[in-house]
Amino acid sequence: MLSATRGFDGPIGKASAAVMARMNRDMEIAAADELEVEPTASVLAVGFGPGVGVDALAHRLPEGHICGIDPSAVMMAVATRRNRAAVEAGRVTLRRAGAESIPWPDGFFDAVVAVNCAQLWDPLETALAEIARATRDGGSLVLLTHRWAVERTGPADAWVARIRDLLAGHGVETTATTKPFRSGPGIVIVGSVERAERHARRERRARLTAPPPAGPRARAPGP
Repeated sequence: MLSATRGFDGPIGKASAAVMARMNRDMEIAAADELEVEPTASVLAVGFGPGVGVDALAHRLPEGHICGIDPSAVMMAVATRRNRAAVEAGRVTLRRAGAESIPWPDGFFDAVVAVNCAQLWDPLETALAEIARATRDGGSLVLLTHRWAVERTGPADAWVARIRDLLAGHGVETTATTKPFRSGPGIVIVGSVERAERHARRERRARLTAPPPAGPRARAPGP
């Protein structure tokens, strides 16, 4: 995905960063507001762009740690400048990487946020699997995406259904709504990672459907 940054690097990327910082601000803040985490939480921002969302998360979680990934070198530089004080204080860590290869271990994050980038993930299945892997059991997920951006390549409802099905396969239960924003309607997918509960339900179903154990074999009558 590092190669899939056309429009987000070079001179065009710098112009895009300025537009995104202005037009997507309300969506970034809304995504941060959707999170229900402790002030000490570790949160990953996927596709952080110009870093507005990282800044919002850092202010909402004064004792937490915010990590971020973005494949664009320009966005990396812009976001680092915007969050310089938090980066230098060790409260924000930014990496140049794509959603398909998150450079942190399993279950590292309490929550993951992604604003206006899920429509770019390719392959989508790999990115969602990586996000689920990096989020702890009991953690949360917020995906917020322009509806019009999704509809450039197909029906939005089908895209939402596919994401929810893929996440369900990784033990992430989701809800989906559409909300108004400055730059147009946004699809809001909120999820909770419930791998342990999903495993427990599977075990309960297995016990309920298992055949009863065979009783002791009757002894043949003597002569």
